[in-house]
Amino acid sequence: MNFLFVLDYFIPSKWWVERVFENIIGWIKNDNKIIVLTSRFSKKLPKYEKNWNIEIYRIWKNRFFFTFLAPFLWLRLLKNVDIIHTSTYNAAYVTFFLSFFTKSKIILTSHEILWKNWYEFKWKIKWFFYKKIEDLIYKMWFDYIFVSNHVKNIANISYNLANSKTIYNWLDEIKINWSITRNKLWFSNNDIIWLFAWRPWWTKWLDFLLDNFQDIHKLNKNFKLLILLLEKNNTKKIKNILEKLKNIDWVKILFEVEHDEVYEYMNISDIWIVPSRSEWFGYTALEFSYLWKTTVLSHVWWILEVNFWDCHFFKVWDKNQFLNCFQDIFAWKVNNYWYNKKLTKSNMVKEYKNVYFK
Repeated sequence: MNFLFVLDYFIPSKWWVERVFENIIGWIKNDNKIIVLTSRFSKKLPKYEKNWNIEIYRIWKNRFFFTFLAPFLWLRLLKNVDIIHTSTYNAAYVTFFLSFFTKSKIILTSHEILWKNWYEFKWKIKWFFYKKIEDLIYKMWFDYIFVSNHVKNIANISYNLANSKTIYNWLDEIKINWSITRNKLWFSNNDIIWLFAWRPWWTKWLDFLLDNFQDIHKLNKNFKLLILLLEKNNTKKIKNILEKLKNIDWVKILFEVEHDEVYEYMNISDIWIVPSRSEWFGYTALEFSYLWKTTVLSHVWWILEVNFWDCHFFKVWDKNQFLNCFQDIFAWKVNNYWYNKKLTKSNMVKEYKNVYFK
């Protein structure tokens, strides 16, 4: 069979969505022809490369230019394509345009639906614009796959997608090189390191964390805060708070950390904080729990579907519950452990095979 994958980003970008598709392509590449259409996020990357029976076309410098320009340049890729597989957000629009020129089966893997959250996160004009863009994605003629039942249920309620399917992502094996130690970051073995490592985007609720971090430090003076910002952020409020944090000796901030390095910092940390307003699968928290580390999480529904060890929940916007989580941790109270048997590579492979080859 011939596959065309239309993706915002692809390897060597090593974030969570890219790894999902890298795994999928990895187990179908031997018996099928694969074409990947994606953005060229770095000038160092070739515009075209071929490895075995996988062809990768990279165009323009980011996913926004990719959205508008990819369809016009690469309509010829549709020749003899049996299945097109895409994902949210920008790549979905490229694929929708291509769908007018092909009879290929089209599959869309949805990693999140912000839905009513747009009303909370953006100013009135912006949330209206973004929500309409999202609405359009789920009114296309695709076969939809969701990464959790929570996302699928929202899609069914809001867009009447009752026939869609849930396929859980598979978590890669976590490999640690042991090159980063506490001493390198000026932390001691007695310190309790609280780690935030995420995109400083508005859904990740970094402003809430930074507004309340001093109250947590009062609970235990051995508490240290390590912030890894995985990409740049232009939010004025967060910039101002981070500027103040630079002068505090028990806070360390690292900017634009590579994804492979995050595991190193996970390994030397004690507590992972996930103060997120909306999550749909939760790769970062899941990876941390796999290392048998304590996690503090805002209570969003996706969490109940995946594997976790020692989870402490707090209600979104509730500062008192947030502080109570740390009181439980300092009292050595262990909470919540469960295991989802479907969250394996073999299950993910089996489910996608059923979709592809039925």
